[in-house]
Amino acid sequence: MRLLGHPIHPMLVHFPVVFWTVAVGAYVAAAFGVEKAAEVAKLSNGVGLIMAGLAMIAGLVELRAIDDASEAMRVATRHMMVMATAWLCFMLALVLTAAAGIDPATAQVAGALFAAAGFLLMGTGGWLGGRLVYEFGVGGGVRSHAKRR
Repeated sequence: MRLLGHPIHPMLVHFPVVFWTVAVGAYVAAAFGVEKAAEVAKLSNGVGLIMAGLAMIAGLVELRAIDDASEAMRVATRHMMVMATAWLCFMLALVLTAAAGIDPATAQVAGALFAAAGFLLMGTGGWLGGRLVYEFGVGGGVRSHAKRR
């Protein structure tokens, strides 16, 4: 999946990275009682979840170009699993902090913890994505493991 010859997945991944980074800081600030931080956390997290969903769709389309039996596919599978888990952590942070019936202070701490876990997973997933590009040449790099057509 390309736009003007460039793979779309790497273009999109920067948006959830930025929004989720802001969300983590805002969730932590909200857990410490900073006014309006919870609103910033929810908004930035929500946008990050949407943009990550778009990045995941583009990544799944690009996945078809990797040889199923290659080491690159094994790394791609790990990358997908880690990033899907990060997405789930951020979704749980959003749902817990927006849920009715939960003590707001407890919800903010839970949101901060899930967002922090998602942030750590996002970093790990980003490292795996970097391996795909720089080590295996996925997306048009020098060393290509693309299927021969």
